[in-house]
Amino acid sequence: MYFKTKKKAECTGCTACLNSCPRKCIKMHQDNEGFLYPVIDKDKCVECGLCEKVCPVENPIFNNSNTPSVYAAYVNDIQERQKSSSGGVFYVIAKWVIDNGGIVFGSTIDNHNQVYHCAVERTEDLSILRGSKYVQSDLRNVFLEVKEALKLNRYCYFVGTPCQVAGLKAYLRKDYANLLTSDLVCHGVPSQWIFDQHISFLERKYNGEIHNYRFRDNKAWRGCEIFEVERHNGSHRTIINPTYHLSPYLYSFMYGMISRYSCYDCKFAIIPRQGDITLADYWGAERLFADIESKSGVSLVLCNTTKGEEILNKIKDSVSLIKSSVEDASRFNANLIHTLDKHPIRDIVYEEIRNKGYKKVAETVFRSTDYYKLKLLHTLLNTTAWKLVRPLFKR
Repeated sequence: MYFKTKKKAECTGCTACLNSCPRKCIKMHQDNEGFLYPVIDKDKCVECGLCEKVCPVENPIFNNSNTPSVYAAYVNDIQERQKSSSGGVFYVIAKWVIDNGGIVFGSTIDNHNQVYHCAVERTEDLSILRGSKYVQSDLRNVFLEVKEALKLNRYCYFVGTPCQVAGLKAYLRKDYANLLTSDLVCHGVPSQWIFDQHISFLERKYNGEIHNYRFRDNKAWRGCEIFEVERHNGSHRTIINPTYHLSPYLYSFMYGMISRYSCYDCKFAIIPRQGDITLADYWGAERLFADIESKSGVSLVLCNTTKGEEILNKIKDSVSLIKSSVEDASRFNANLIHTLDKHPIRDIVYEEIRNKGYKKVAETVFRSTDYYKLKLLHTLLNTTAWKLVRPLFKR
């Protein structure tokens, strides 16, 4: 138990203990890596033990199906699909919830590049929840908002990492017929602090403010970093890194260098999953399904409960569904059933950044050995010089 051992691998920062404490004596404090951990005010604590009872890591609950229904899926509307990170299934589910008077809770990234959970009640506002965010989302008071809405008999749809879904269920301590949850197949979560360092690095590199940062290019279903630079003279420029190998942040994220310690010992990267529905990218779909339209993204969908099956049945006219299996789905997305591998540098990397600065680490440790080759290729692809070398790639 984290409160006793202080072992960081034992705390996901899910806030179940914070929200459950009857004396409100638990606060979330940021450590020197920027991750939030609960701290108890001993002067207020009456040692009721509720914080330990609701901890989903200490007392995990796995009530969902061991044999979920698995699908490769995508929204039939190609324009809607291109607005999403993968196949757009989240949007269709969320729209159905809102159309039926419900509320959707998910993560957003604001104009200051801060990632946190919020509530959305209008279809036109769902855009702020779309797209991948490779940062641990600050849950703020969302668990309390969900509970209040459930008490008012509002339909609620909560989407988050598996540990966040487990935390919400632990906090609520009972099932609600009007609650639907989706857990995301997670590759680990870096801290907001290190993402802030990356944003500052980009602002210095491109001499301007970074806006509209996206961890993935929604129009091209592949790893990508895209953002806008607003310079001091008012001019704007869009920067696209077509592969995570050209982004120090995404490169370090993909190779397990900067995630929270609990991610390397995740209790929820298994079957059964935590949500009623599990959502992810169906990587490798084009290899498994000959006629699938994969260029604009394909969602991996697992229906883990009867509730999840019922919702999928309600939206089936808006999506294309292809039956699959856990075995095939995990072939190119191992985090569905396996924890993230910890990179050897993980134990010292945050200290290295604080001592040497993010720029130094970004240009050394967080740089692929193929960085310059890929950068040159990307430059060629975007200049007229490509016309001269293109025949060489056809031989």
